Amino acid sequence: MLVTEMTNPDMVVSMQKASAIITDEGGLTSHAAIVSREMGIPAVVGTDNATKVLTEGQEVTVDGFKGIIYEGIGKEQSVEILPIVQTKTKIKVIVDLPGAEERAAKTKSESIGLLRLEGIIASNGKHPLNFEKQKKLHEYSEMLEKGISIISKPFREIWIRTSDIRSDEFSSLEGSIEIEGNPMLGDHGIRFSLKHPDILKAELKAVLNCANKFHDKKFGIMIPQVISADEVARTKEMAKELGLLGKVKIGIMVETPSACLVIKDILKVGIDFVSFGTNDLTQYVLAIDRNNESVQDLFNELHPAVLNAIKRVLRTCEEMNVESSICGQAGSKPEMVKFLIANGISSISVNADVANEISKLVASVESKTASYNKNNEDNKTHGNGEEKNFKKQFDKNNNSKDKKWADKNPIKKAQEVEKKIEDLKERLMDSNNEEEDGANYEERKESNQKNEIKTSEIAIPSYVEKIIGDEDNSVNALKELFGETIVEIPNNQYPQNNIEEYEPFENNYLQEKIEPKDPTNSNKKPKDEVLDIF
Repeated sequence: MLVTEMTNPDMVVSMQKASAIITDEGGLTSHAAIVSREMGIPAVVGTDNATKVLTEGQEVTVDGFKGIIYEGIGKEQSVEILPIVQTKTKIKVIVDLPGAEERAAKTKSESIGLLRLEGIIASNGKHPLNFEKQKKLHEYSEMLEKGISIISKPFREIWIRTSDIRSDEFSSLEGSIEIEGNPMLGDHGIRFSLKHPDILKAELKAVLNCANKFHDKKFGIMIPQVISADEVARTKEMAKELGLLGKVKIGIMVETPSACLVIKDILKVGIDFVSFGTNDLTQYVLAIDRNNESVQDLFNELHPAVLNAIKRVLRTCEEMNVESSICGQAGSKPEMVKFLIANGISSISVNADVANEISKLVASVESKTASYNKNNEDNKTHGNGEEKNFKKQFDKNNNSKDKKWADKNPIKKAQEVEKKIEDLKERLMDSNNEEEDGANYEERKESNQKNEIKTSEIAIPSYVEKIIGDEDNSVNALKELFGETIVEIPNNQYPQNNIEEYEPFENNYLQEKIEPKDPTNSNKKPKDEVLDIF
């Protein structure tokens, strides 16, 4: 067994040989937890004092299911890898290490949603900078190509993340750099790769060679730690130079808040897919160290801020017809799965041991969603039983001389209302672009004053109001800042429920709609003020 304070990617070889892993530090998304799940090795992380309590040669039993370590030898239990069930939302697996592909293939999934190059790099024992310094990057590329080829063998689609090597995780590799003061926010991911373009080219060549060698497979590269469209454009230009475009899909990892905020600009560069790395995204959004066991109770991928960021990206991907996926540990959480499907994600990547369970959950959610949509469509098309009778009677009497009955028909009235609403929307849009001509200006001005389309008054959170300063201009300031347009139909001319609503506070998943605070009722416990800018 491997007992250590914390595992790092450069310990992968030792981890592969271990029958169990126990660490003092770390949480559910720490390196030890992630790798042990992929390799099917029992692990207990974040024990705080295992290295002090356990001794060399001591016999213990590790229960990875319950997170308990027993003294002595207990009964061994193994996890059976079961095949996935077919779903509309594609289920993919996460595979990092040569040899782990056989276990993952038992799921019968045809796709790898995440293949990290760091597993292959760590197994070799040399940092990419070592190859660069010795001018042996062709060996680096060949090493990666060999590892990718082995892992890819049972699968038809493989998405490969270019290297994301933090200074603290690979410090023992030959040629590694000095550990930075704040490695998580340091020089790694695409920012490192663009500073060392020859290393990035070697990685891209390895993927291209695999694509040229295996014509029955589809390969994609994922760019990690993206914060700008420029990073994607520069990487894509490099891929074009090497001949990857058209042969290998180009995608990004959505791991930073900045990527979520500028996602439309990134997609405009021209990419094929995005994949959420929720481990890092949650850490960045909530400012919580995912490896620090003392704050693990606050590390929550279902936090409204994280969900809003994800929803913004999914909504934009749907608008721009870009495939979306998730490869963080959150993809194995039932509530997150429900949220992702409700917001239109294309695929979900999980570890092999939970693939069957998650696929069944996805199938169940999809079935309920399809049934719900069908009922709504039936009601929209045919109406309820009473409306059906009206329609039947209307069709029967439509050619009669008595037209008064038709006026009572609710379907016809609904159609008339809908038409009026559409006409009103067109007039609203036209009014924004219409230039005032001198002849009718005063007449239209007088008419508009009588029937003014006004901006809704929104209850602005106190912290926003303080920043804006002038309460009268708060709505306009928010509109300008967030690009929101909120309108009301004048004089409530048409029923509110027949008009698309734009709400200042959106119903966050797993959180009630935030209402303005009632200053007269001080006994109520105040809710967090959450402004959904997405």
